[in-house]
Amino acid sequence: MTSIHTKLLILADDLTGALDSGVQLSRKGDKVLIRTDIHHVFENTDADVLVVDTETRHIPAEDAYRIVYDLVKGALAAGINRIYKKTDSGLRGNVGAELTAVLDATGEKRLAFVPAWPKMNRTTKNGIHYVNGVPLAESIFASDVIDPVTESSIDKLIHLQSDMEVTLHKDGQNEQGIVVYDCTSDEELTKICGELFTGDEKYQLAAGCAGLLEKYPTQAETCRTEKEEVKLGRELLVLSGSMNDVTRKQLENAERNGAYRVHVPMPKIISGTWTQAEIDQFTEDFLKQADTPVAVIDTMTDLGDISQCRNPAEAIACYMGRTAKSLIEHGMDKTFMIIGGDTLQGFIRELGITALEPVREMAPGIVLAKYRHNDKIHYLITKSGGFGTEDQLTEIQEKLQEG
Repeated sequence: MTSIHTKLLILADDLTGALDSGVQLSRKGDKVLIRTDIHHVFENTDADVLVVDTETRHIPAEDAYRIVYDLVKGALAAGINRIYKKTDSGLRGNVGAELTAVLDATGEKRLAFVPAWPKMNRTTKNGIHYVNGVPLAESIFASDVIDPVTESSIDKLIHLQSDMEVTLHKDGQNEQGIVVYDCTSDEELTKICGELFTGDEKYQLAAGCAGLLEKYPTQAETCRTEKEEVKLGRELLVLSGSMNDVTRKQLENAERNGAYRVHVPMPKIISGTWTQAEIDQFTEDFLKQADTPVAVIDTMTDLGDISQCRNPAEAIACYMGRTAKSLIEHGMDKTFMIIGGDTLQGFIRELGITALEPVREMAPGIVLAKYRHNDKIHYLITKSGGFGTEDQLTEIQEKLQEG
């Protein structure tokens, strides 16, 4: 395999996570490309940083391991020696399996794991992960409908899927396996980054959420400094597939402030019986009423019999993607904001999009991205379900009004 320009590979297990990661480097001047097709990752590109959405959060651990292992092997064959395994800030998904895959694929003995992002109230102390000051297994992520987290100890969480050695970082010790770093402040995160990325190791391996990438060294030899001019519609359409309580409060806040809001028929989605004709009728009815500055379509309603669905996340992604496509085909002209990685994946899959580029961070964890469709450049706003303030949607719409 021929070598490519790319210096750093980031592997994220969902698409909003990929964008959260990529924008941390693009805003410092790196050219970042996000690929959504794991079978055509290492094609010629002039990107300094390549981010891959592996879509491994909701699949069996052994399948996630194999996908990550193969991608790391492919990166090394292409001449990319810097690997970053991006994990969810709430440690959902196949964390143990995927971190182990990175070590196994490189043959290295040590992988630094820094799951904290203090700016977003994700901290680690004595190997215990906290969200908003609460141990992870007692936080909002413990009640995730699709992927609940049951462990606050990072050691125990990793060992649910792996027998790899896990150690807590202590200065001066010879550490091996997955080395977990405590971190409770932004200053501490900066210090850790300085320690990790100043050497000339053969493989510069690290893992964590987007927080450490905010401090990660720039990869470009000549950084881009120009700002891309973007014109967006002044009204906001929110398509949310997230079940997170943070998102719930944001949607309720938007509705209290005048947003028109409807729910998709979740029992039909879970049972796979929502027909295309019904989706199109839903879209037509919605557009007749959605004349408010903010309009919302979401999944925050009774799920029905979830036991009859083998993969609820995939069902939500599929049907929300079809809904987004129907909105576009019916002439929806508001600025799209998509909440939840599964929903975003469903959107780009329905439209046949295989690459995204982060443009800028509109707020922490909220990314403006661009994509090409029908030979034109389009823009959308993305957000992970667990990020943002309660009045976040209103704030974004106000930014759109300001132009």
